[in-house]
Amino acid sequence: MIRFTTRAALSGVALALMVSGAQARPPFAEKEGKKCNYCHAPAPPKLGYRALYYKMHNLTFEGFDDAAEAKKAGVEVGPDPEPKPKSWTAPKAAEGEKPASKAPEAPKGPSVADLKKKSDAASAALAKKPKDAKLKAAAAQAMAEYGHGQMLDQTVPPRQRYPQALATLRKAKALDPKNKVALDDIKAIEDAYTSMGMPIPK
Repeated sequence: MIRFTTRAALSGVALALMVSGAQARPPFAEKEGKKCNYCHAPAPPKLGYRALYYKMHNLTFEGFDDAAEAKKAGVEVGPDPEPKPKSWTAPKAAEGEKPASKAPEAPKGPSVADLKKKSDAASAALAKKPKDAKLKAAAAQAMAEYGHGQMLDQTVPPRQRYPQALATLRKAKALDPKNKVALDDIKAIEDAYTSMGMPIPK
């Protein structure tokens, strides 16, 4: 079973430290699909003008004008300007100007609701045969994919999204301590909280 989304398909910006020695990226990088140095300039943990804009706009790049913000900050435009962050929307055009085009949307995977149904079904099957190793692995994978979906669900505010995802991913890890999806995402979320000096949700 493979993950329903790939990091290459996401398009956006990072606002947390790069996970040292791990393939997983922090939730903000995962959410926005950009490397950590997009926001951290010249390197983590220093915040660049993009990170400050992101922080001041409710963790989005809505209305973000890269060149204009760089000019305000008195610096050159940062690295990796294209593709645009996933949460990016065009800045409002000045009177008489044509609005900029929107960034292309990343391919969409299964909905969080569908992933939850799949996870619930797998857990129900395991409950009937709790000693079945294959059912346990399948339940862990389905639960991990549900947690991954929760982590990327932009309809839920970050302060709710990440603790909820972390709780689900930890349950998946309890079923299968070697589940890669759960391990990668747990580390990504915990590292992001640590990098921002915030307590990791219990």
